[in-house]
Amino acid sequence: MATDGSALAFDAKRMPAPFRPFFLIAGLDAIVGAAVWLPSAFGIQAIGPTGISPGDWHRDVLLFGMVPAILTGFLLTALPRWTGRRAVSPLTTRLLVALWLCSRGTFLFLSHSAGLALSALLVLTLLLIAAGHVIASRDRRNLKIVFLLLIFCGSNVLTAASYQVEFALRLALASIIGLLMIIGGRVVPALTMAYVESGGGRIFIGRSAVLEYAAAVVAACALGSWVVAPQAQLTGLACALAACSQVMRVARWKGWRMVASSVLALHIGYGWITVGFGLLAIHIFAPARLGQAAAVHAWTIGAIGTMALAIMASMIRRHSRRAFETSVLATGAFVAMTICCLSRLLVELLPVYGVALTSLAGMLWVAAFGLFLVAFRRMLILRA
Repeated sequence: MATDGSALAFDAKRMPAPFRPFFLIAGLDAIVGAAVWLPSAFGIQAIGPTGISPGDWHRDVLLFGMVPAILTGFLLTALPRWTGRRAVSPLTTRLLVALWLCSRGTFLFLSHSAGLALSALLVLTLLLIAAGHVIASRDRRNLKIVFLLLIFCGSNVLTAASYQVEFALRLALASIIGLLMIIGGRVVPALTMAYVESGGGRIFIGRSAVLEYAAAVVAACALGSWVVAPQAQLTGLACALAACSQVMRVARWKGWRMVASSVLALHIGYGWITVGFGLLAIHIFAPARLGQAAAVHAWTIGAIGTMALAIMASMIRRHSRRAFETSVLATGAFVAMTICCLSRLLVELLPVYGVALTSLAGMLWVAAFGLFLVAFRRMLILRA
């Protein structure tokens, strides 16, 4: 596999970074998705000309709107560095942005299913681009990313076809969490070491091949079992083991030494993956005490929301040559997302305050992405 310094890899001086337009529209989509969903707490039952329910709206915006945009921006920028292949052309980037915009417009104004189908087409295009990079460079390390993109694309197709929707949504969430574990496993320890060393310190992060492999296999089994048999006792056991193995993995990254907000946020975001596995195990073994929604929101808000903000912030800063620059607005975004997740989890424990806590979580989600866009507006808008 080519190194980061390959002459064929992405060069920001020669062409605009692909992540910029996608991170911008992902942030806006996240805000609109939650902002439109908020009125459901006050009795609004349908949104837009297509009559989408608030629940379907905010679920599909997250899984099939925001996430594909972030994945596309991140992978189009990162894959050339990982594989040593040429970056896609600016025209390709613009066409993909146009496809994403078409999918969202169609979803809201014309047809829910057609919008999801166009989203699946975007993910399929990203899959083919990623597969081309990986196969051409004989990069076996990234085959698992291609495989998870294939699963995510399949879940998108099933949802668009309204076939086995609950199964498809679990499949989508499982594939996204799998991608976060792979990307996080590379980005979090690497940025942790870089941050400590940039301040003149030293840090050793031991990477145990046995632990990494075991954690990956157990997590894959837990996610796969949850997709197929979400209430099975064996699934609960697998999730409990996955939580334990992820704790051991994360402990090696020494997140307690972080001060830079974006790096610390990556550790917190990945930690929510572990919490999600634990909550899912508790739900399966004691369903009367805790609903499945707690685990789902630990993953969707805690892990996906926090890591989305942190990964986007880190990539923007890196390409702006401000790798570990602190920002009050960015820090505020990470804090808001963390409180957002905690508020939503409290809904499961304090249902009598469900409306207030859900509204608070929605407002904090909007605030988090709003602060992110304001913090990085110059890097995203002026160069998008």
